Amino acid sequence: MLISELETPAVIVDLNVMERNLSRMAEYCRQHQLLLRPHTKSHKIPELAKRQIASGATGITVAKLGEAEVMLNAGITDILIAYPIVGEEKTTHLAKLAEQASISVALDSEEAARGINSAATRQGARIGVLIEMNVGFGRCGLGNENDLLTLAQTITTLPGLEFRGLMFFPGHFGVGPEQRATLRMQVNGFLERSLEIFERAGLPLSIVSGGSTPTAYESGLFHGVNEVRPGMYIFNDRNTVAIDAASLEDCALSVVVTVVSTAVSGRAIVDGGSKTFSYDRYQAGDGRGYGLVKEDTAVEVERFSEEHGHLNVERSERRYRVGDRLSIIPNHVCTTVNMHDEIYGVRGDQVETVWRVEARGKVR
Repeated sequence: MLISELETPAVIVDLNVMERNLSRMAEYCRQHQLLLRPHTKSHKIPELAKRQIASGATGITVAKLGEAEVMLNAGITDILIAYPIVGEEKTTHLAKLAEQASISVALDSEEAARGINSAATRQGARIGVLIEMNVGFGRCGLGNENDLLTLAQTITTLPGLEFRGLMFFPGHFGVGPEQRATLRMQVNGFLERSLEIFERAGLPLSIVSGGSTPTAYESGLFHGVNEVRPGMYIFNDRNTVAIDAASLEDCALSVVVTVVSTAVSGRAIVDGGSKTFSYDRYQAGDGRGYGLVKEDTAVEVERFSEEHGHLNVERSERRYRVGDRLSIIPNHVCTTVNMHDEIYGVRGDQVETVWRVEARGKVR
């Protein structure tokens, strides 16, 4: 099948670009002696997770139990759930998964640790634990090295848990390289204090897990980090490019759409709206636009209705007609992929493969 024969809107992935992205990240990690544990939230597709493992990843990261179950059912057995699991039903589910695979979780509270331990003990399972650090993003995690140590010491007394180390997510690093360098100095100070206090306490840290796609190729500059968890690097997106963490040539994923109306002057309406694309804001410049039209960068993806994409074509020299097909790089790939049942792997103008987004909608 040709790309031109796909019904739109259709999410396509340039296989040549994707394979280059996988190879490049794996090589960086090998050169810097970093374990690679990619976050599969960006694609939610077991076959792509297996490709990441084949290219050098030691395991995968997921956010939710439902995602972990999908990956485990596909035969992937080394999984970090980078999310605190809370509540009896969820912890029981977690313990049952841990009977079948090597499962670790991230948490930042004694309450979460004791809940997971109770379920693991009932099930006769053992679950790895990474304590989450708050390195400045302000979402989850402990922001003091003494608190990290206190929680770690508690975890070591719980028979269903195995303390493995620390993890952090530098979510506030979605900025340019110079700002990332400044932020990294602050994170490294926290890391150094934490490494020192754990060493003094005689509590080893087998894993210090950090990273994200914006920081992936700077991971070797974080002190003590020996594992990274980038997600979007497999595809990249407009925002990854905006912060100089990738180039346009590294963007493997785009959404093919069709112009369905040009009746309003200065506008072209396409058949992909807020149920097709991420509505994440653009993180650079004037912050305008919700995607990049590859064929015509003068066009602004101005806004979305549910099923309509509103393109401002006033600055374009192209005359748009009903039936024209365009490809748009979304601002954020993760939330875009999660709205689709399948995506298409393409090489040149040929559709080579179709992937089901098997973990789509797994929010529990």
